[in-house]
Amino acid sequence: MLLEGKVGIVTGAGMGMGAAVARRWAREGARVIATDVDDEAGHATVEAIAAAGGDARFIPADAASEDDWRAVTAHAASELGGLHVLHNNAAIHFWFDSLNDPLERWDQMMAVNLRGVYLGCRFAIPRMIEAGGGAIVNTSSVSALHGVPLQGLYGATKAGVINLTRSLARAYGPQGVRVNAICPGTIDTPMLRTAAAEAAELNAEGDQPPSAAGGGVGPTLDGGRMGTADEIASVVTFLVSDEASYVSGVYLPVDGAMMA
Repeated sequence: MLLEGKVGIVTGAGMGMGAAVARRWAREGARVIATDVDDEAGHATVEAIAAAGGDARFIPADAASEDDWRAVTAHAASELGGLHVLHNNAAIHFWFDSLNDPLERWDQMMAVNLRGVYLGCRFAIPRMIEAGGGAIVNTSSVSALHGVPLQGLYGATKAGVINLTRSLARAYGPQGVRVNAICPGTIDTPMLRTAAAEAAELNAEGDQPPSAAGGGVGPTLDGGRMGTADEIASVVTFLVSDEASYVSGVYLPVDGAMMA
């Protein structure tokens, strides 16, 4: 098993990619801490892992909260013996009119999507150094790599994740911590389905129309099919495993050639 003996934290583990990563890590032998702001969804993920014979516990936590991060990483160290792997996955999405929408909306998304990733790294890296090293995968997006109408805010948060990832990889690689990012494309998740429904409403209202496929650019793999959360989990698991021991500072599109 790729993660046998490892302790890992997955944020946004209640559904979608986070839930898939938590399940996969447990199958690979990790003891998983699943966090989410949605208690019901988080508990459901952990119950599914337990039913399959895995080891997981749910800790309700807001990725944007310094206190919550301090508590979660302390739990990993004191109750599970250390922290070895982290998937900073929690994020929110909404379409944002850069000229007209309230600035509070800008702050809201920045707090979760970028500050949340930063705090995860800030509190996890010292624990990983204590454990002799570790690996982090941060979730960015193809929206960080190209422009999409009404997506400037989301894309900005995800572009920030990429540069944070690269900087931390350079800073803490000498201490045995690898940091990588993934840039998912069109992945079939509840967040994507909600975004597509909201885009359809905007189109119907005649507002600046975002495309559900990302500004007219879509995946080409297998006739343009969407990716799955399990496919993302496979990539994340590889990146935190020892199979990727010389991979750090990478931002990897997982998008069916969407950005090719």
